[in-house]
Amino acid sequence: MKRIPRVVFGFGSVGRAVAQLIEDNEGYESEGVKLELDSVFDRGGGVGVRGVPVERLLEAKARTGTVTAASDSRAVELDLALEQCPGGVLVDASVTDAATGEPGFSAAERALRRGLSVVFASKGPLVARYRELSALKEEFSGELGASAAVGIPLPVLDVGISGLRGAGLRRARGVLNDTANQILRDLEAGRTVDEAIAAARKAGIIEEDESLDIDGWDAAYKLLILARMFWNETLELGDVRTTGIRGLGRPELDEAKAMGERIRLVATGELREDGVVGLSVAPERLDAEDPLFSLRAGEKGFVFETEHMGRVTIKTEKGGPRTTAACVLKDVLNIALRSVR
Repeated sequence: MKRIPRVVFGFGSVGRAVAQLIEDNEGYESEGVKLELDSVFDRGGGVGVRGVPVERLLEAKARTGTVTAASDSRAVELDLALEQCPGGVLVDASVTDAATGEPGFSAAERALRRGLSVVFASKGPLVARYRELSALKEEFSGELGASAAVGIPLPVLDVGISGLRGAGLRRARGVLNDTANQILRDLEAGRTVDEAIAAARKAGIIEEDESLDIDGWDAAYKLLILARMFWNETLELGDVRTTGIRGLGRPELDEAKAMGERIRLVATGELREDGVVGLSVAPERLDAEDPLFSLRAGEKGFVFETEHMGRVTIKTEKGGPRTTAACVLKDVLNIALRSVR
């Protein structure tokens, strides 16, 4: 059975959940490979953790704020950790900047140049430096995974790239950020914007930078990543016409409700007849015939419109760090299984 070493870059809630799922599932041996955690990096530095129980890593992180305090671990630099993982996978679960892609991009670049593959939970590198990542992947024969960066746990990339191959994807639209739409539900119920934001913060579902959710940027990042992979990798963030929900008022919501409609923040990509890809994130009025109309609190949904297979709709209701980690590991497993064929 092939051993797949893994380096986890970022040990916040998602990175910890990745480690825990590997432990809980005995390295996914039932899938025909053996996933092993070789090293972990957080803001305190990096440590080699082969043979160190996951519980010890989690305890050190909770107690001191860094995994480097785990007993029996040994300090390691990222370059050495990558050198020691031939055929392995780097998981980027770091907090990254969508303007620069750092620190995740630099870590991913170093991994790809050594022939490793990279799976992203972070959106920043994919937004800021996608073309460079794609070129590195081709030059050094690695792979990129992005399922956890585009609206977990919807299998949007799996369906759009593999499931609809040859179908002629013309339009793709979805609810990729439920926080904004939960706030809209609260506004429909009579809360003010400030009250709705406060409720979302109390529930722990809103970004520390609330503009990512309220002003549509989180959905725009996800849409851009998808559109690059579906249609054109040269698209940039400036190509996404982005309008958030901050400017919505009571009259618009009441009018939609009176017409039996709902206003939701929808991300839309469309391949036009002239080959240009149009991208937008904006509040839309949805009627009962729209597949996205029925989405409940906590649900995300996505609709593909194709030339040869018609309309395909997917939706999901689960979220959180463990779900994000499961999407990460799905990509890792798919990459690993392709490498042993």
